[in-house]
Amino acid sequence: MSILHQLLQGTHSVKICAITGMGGIGKTELAIQYAQNHQETYPGGICWFNPQYQDIPNQIIDLARQVGLNPPNNLNDLQKVRWYWQHWQHKGNVLVIFDDVKDYKQIQQCLPPLASQFRVLLTTRKKLLTPSERLELNVLTLDTALALLETLIYKERIRAELKYAQALCKKLGYLPLGLELIGRYLTRKKSLSLAEMLRLLHEKGLEQKALKKPNSESDMTAHLGVASAFDLSWQELTSEAQELAYFLSIFDLVAIPFHIIEQFFKEKDSEELEDIRDDELLYLHLIQEEQDNKYKLHELIREFLHDKLVELEKDNDIQKYISVKLIKVTVSNPCCILDILKLKLLDWKFTDSILLIPAVDLGWQLRNAIQAWIESIGQLANLVFHLRKDGTIPTLGIRIVNLLITDYRTKEPCGYMDYIQTGWYFGNCDVDDVVEFTPEIEELFADKNRDGTQIAEKLFADGWNHFQRSPFNPQTSWAWRWTLNLISTSISELLKQRKIPVNPGLLSLEAAWYAALHLTSRRNYSYYIPISINEIEGLLTQIRTSQFSPMIQHCINQLRIEIDFFKEKGETHLSLPSSYQNFKNSQYISSELLLKYTEEVFQGAIKGYLQIVNRYFSKFVPSLQFASLFPARLVGVVVSSPSTVSATWFWEPLPIGSESYAEFKISDNFVFQDDARFKLAVNQIRSLRPNSFKYPLLKNQSESPLSHSWLGSNPVTELVYQWLWEDLKNIFSLERELSRAGFPYWR
Repeated sequence: MSILHQLLQGTHSVKICAITGMGGIGKTELAIQYAQNHQETYPGGICWFNPQYQDIPNQIIDLARQVGLNPPNNLNDLQKVRWYWQHWQHKGNVLVIFDDVKDYKQIQQCLPPLASQFRVLLTTRKKLLTPSERLELNVLTLDTALALLETLIYKERIRAELKYAQALCKKLGYLPLGLELIGRYLTRKKSLSLAEMLRLLHEKGLEQKALKKPNSESDMTAHLGVASAFDLSWQELTSEAQELAYFLSIFDLVAIPFHIIEQFFKEKDSEELEDIRDDELLYLHLIQEEQDNKYKLHELIREFLHDKLVELEKDNDIQKYISVKLIKVTVSNPCCILDILKLKLLDWKFTDSILLIPAVDLGWQLRNAIQAWIESIGQLANLVFHLRKDGTIPTLGIRIVNLLITDYRTKEPCGYMDYIQTGWYFGNCDVDDVVEFTPEIEELFADKNRDGTQIAEKLFADGWNHFQRSPFNPQTSWAWRWTLNLISTSISELLKQRKIPVNPGLLSLEAAWYAALHLTSRRNYSYYIPISINEIEGLLTQIRTSQFSPMIQHCINQLRIEIDFFKEKGETHLSLPSSYQNFKNSQYISSELLLKYTEEVFQGAIKGYLQIVNRYFSKFVPSLQFASLFPARLVGVVVSSPSTVSATWFWEPLPIGSESYAEFKISDNFVFQDDARFKLAVNQIRSLRPNSFKYPLLKNQSESPLSHSWLGSNPVTELVYQWLWEDLKNIFSLERELSRAGFPYWR
């Protein structure tokens, strides 16, 4: 109140001031208290008008008649209003209050002359006037919210259930109207505990009777319940603003970055969407602006919008509305879904009892999420999901169970937890896309003291496979977290085992060469002499690929690809590049051999890395710091001496559309951070590739003494997979370091 008084009467006072804020924040109550506590400040009188009850000119004319002002008869209503203000008979400052202003133009022509003795105070839900002429009210703090409750309920009652009183304040979003309604309701219901009141609010939300204005509360300033107060602002929104408000309500009560919101409204111009946000939702205080272009809903407004959304949806299912939105954005921009999950924007619980929801409905949520990922990530889907050979999703079996959990140390029961059990059907029988497992499936997941062998054999024989049981948290994001966890686990295994399928090239050739050595029993993995393709093909006809480990299967598949590629070129032998052979087979490693080999390895690694990124991870590039660097040139030096060899390198950005490549030279000196070319690369990347801020870093690799194992036995593979791991570990929650596969890499 002191701030308001300072605005109207201070050294830099304004002649007009607006109290603004969301519905139920206490704007009218503040105006009343200010008028009552500062009557001496306004000896010329305090006038109160409400544009919602009668047009303003008639209200002013009625007041003027009551104080004995009689204007000339030839004036119209607006002219009479101006005459009244000019002939106001009481000396001293006058406070003129316009309560609940919806349309500023409605009162603008009726304002008193601001250069005179008058001070004008407006209360409004809208952001009227300039920022210096506004007092924007925020919700209460916890302490002030509890203090408000104590004015309505006995302090002893609050103190006896302080934990529940605090939870009530939080549930109501510290909104004065909600707190006053609840406080008055509890005053009437003396036997109702605060704990029970909180339960009723969770159960019924804004439909709870306590949040509706009763007729008996005639001494309340507010004349509406919470939902009705919000509805006044809702009715003023355009349909486009209502759609944006619906959408915002699907998120949790956290600050939402606006760039994420924009991804769901790609059909709209970003400037148009910002105008809807600013000119309607912010203007009417239906959303709150946070730092860094983020926006948040008040707890009760979000609940109000949820109720509106339920009315809008034909089957009253908000989850379907959310699913449709998430499917659409996943297909177009999977990075957006990753951001949503990372920021926990959809982590609110959609039910308190998951057992009340049919398992098949949950199965469809999961299946729809997988289908969205498949359409989004293309060829990567075949590597990370359990799909049929034609790329379609097999039938999903699902079951929800509530299991007793025991403490692994004491073996004592410590509560119950919900689990989701899933499996996939690859058989030929005609079954629904989603089916609920019968209770016998529990045998598969039973403890070791129970025998599930028979049921397992039967299910596998029938065509079921890939069974999984995982804890179930009924958050709105659950299906997307479940599928992302599956993607992350699969990617982690692909990277650890170095077995992502690729087209011909050095990356492919290293795997193929390993398979060729394995099949031809050349167990010396330092063997680099070309091998006859006829010999290899003869051995390939004698094996079943499935008899080998998954990693060797990958190498054999790459071997088949490389053999076809070599034969197309007219080659009769499978061989590594000449730079490999010369370096590995030479008794004396000259500087020239070392340079050509090093450059060939890095050149092959760049091509292999870009091939994998473009083929499998192209839609994730905006979130990949290393991939965002390209096109780029790798600039490096090789420093060699009889006792040691070292390579130092960094990256320079190239014009978009250029081909990336590696460029090394032999030098007597290392590259240091004060090197002019390195400094230039730093500045270029910061300006041209801001998403690659962690590059350019100077990288270094050394070996002492120099040997044929320089850069490793499969150097291209190791570089490519290390780059991939660094890029993917943050967005897919991989382990901190890529585990070494040892030597050989594939077993």
